Amino acid sequence: MADHSEHNLSTSMCDIEEDHDMSASLLNHNVQSFSSTMVMSSVEKSLPKLSITVSDAEKLKLKLQVSNVSVNTTKAMGESLVAEISLEDEEEEEEDESDPIIAIEDTLELTTPSIPVTADAPVKQMDVPVEPETAPPPIEYFQGRIIELGRRCWTSSADAQHYTKGCYWSPDGTCLLVPVHLDGMHVMELPADLYSTPTIQTTRDLTKLQSAVHVPEGGTVYDCVWYPHMNSQQPESCFWLATRQHEPIHMWDAFDGRLRCSYSGYDAVDEVMAAISLAFSADGQRIFAGYKRCIKIFDTSRPGRICDDYPVKFAISCIAQTGESPNTLTCGNWHGYIQHFDLRCGPKQGPLFTLGGHKGGITQLRYSERATGEWYLFSGARKCGKLLQWDMRNYKSPVAEFQRNVDTNQRIQFDLTAGHSWLLSGDTRGALNMWDLCGDREGTALPLHTDCCNGIALNPVLPILATSSGQYHFIGNDSGDMTMNSTVTVEEAQRPPEEDNLRPDREVMYENSVVMWWVGPSAPN
Repeated sequence: MADHSEHNLSTSMCDIEEDHDMSASLLNHNVQSFSSTMVMSSVEKSLPKLSITVSDAEKLKLKLQVSNVSVNTTKAMGESLVAEISLEDEEEEEEDESDPIIAIEDTLELTTPSIPVTADAPVKQMDVPVEPETAPPPIEYFQGRIIELGRRCWTSSADAQHYTKGCYWSPDGTCLLVPVHLDGMHVMELPADLYSTPTIQTTRDLTKLQSAVHVPEGGTVYDCVWYPHMNSQQPESCFWLATRQHEPIHMWDAFDGRLRCSYSGYDAVDEVMAAISLAFSADGQRIFAGYKRCIKIFDTSRPGRICDDYPVKFAISCIAQTGESPNTLTCGNWHGYIQHFDLRCGPKQGPLFTLGGHKGGITQLRYSERATGEWYLFSGARKCGKLLQWDMRNYKSPVAEFQRNVDTNQRIQFDLTAGHSWLLSGDTRGALNMWDLCGDREGTALPLHTDCCNGIALNPVLPILATSSGQYHFIGNDSGDMTMNSTVTVEEAQRPPEEDNLRPDREVMYENSVVMWWVGPSAPN
């Protein structure tokens, strides 16, 4: 260990011989300050390379004492790491006074006042004042009018119906991901004027939302999820995962829409399987993919087909995980059950427990960790008008039940505000359902859309709500009869079926849109 440090010192010292009285030549003014986050472990101790001039006697003393250099390190959030090394001075044979040796902490910042180091001075840690971090003010929701900020619509035809399938905000709140049936996936950016405004004028002009990125992939998108540590300032972290019918899991770049890599799951006959549900681990290092008979765990940094299999009995329709327990996984299935698995246990043991309470397949799970000791799970299902809240410390029965209208098999999203004070959900009648979890918990329904409101997503940074609408409608000969929600005229309903077949491209007038709403404080006109 001493040889290693001796090599670092020998490579960093100048061999130019100068007078020992010239203390100004001890430190080269061109030396740049090195990072204060340097950590020296007890296994390997190294010194930064400095350009200094010392005497031969001092070189010998440094070589003998380099193994005894002590470094005190402090690692804490919001604090600086300070290292102080004290080196004793060596008295020369021909002179009574020796040149001082500059301590390493004096080179961290040239503006920091130097602390004299003597032979009798003990080694101690410097007290550096740390400015307390100011927490951002809490976001206020629904304190005024709900203001529409922007809208994007898709047209449909009897031959190809384009409707949204939910909406997903990126973790940094800058991008909104919207899958569209038969039209791939669209990424829309937050309007620039909303980044720093605390309030919104009620007379603000409506923004026409445009797709910054469009992935024109066909087929049905089963599920998609953003990378949990996505940051627009770091392009390498800007991506999302999506799983589609008959395709492996794809990773898409959020800047240019290119395909980065794929994660492939194979069945017993070595055919590619499509994942039904996706989820990232809290640290983003693992990908959990739900299949019909197993859960596959991929390493994010290693695309391909190598993964860990965890066999299950039912198809995994949705996945949720809490940060307090990274080794467990909560999964919903199409049979209406919620199962909690411990990934450290063998698959033969099965789930730790199973929850029931929905009459349809589970479509979404969401954890709410509002305070220490609280561990709540919210669940929703298809063709089930209940949102259930579970206390995972005592999961015998749900602690609360919230009513909404869900009459179809499609996934109807719900979301929680920052601080988990409000629960929001769409429904198949186009309304926004709201519950004040810190108040009376009475539900309020606001009619925002004329068609099914399938997507609900709250911006993680700003009081902005995104909603998406649309669903498949049976038209003409699809069901043998016209649906009640159809806007086709009476003349078209009485037209012979042969004429309908000759006009497969006729436009279908349903609301297929994504809308951004301001749900924070609003300023008067």
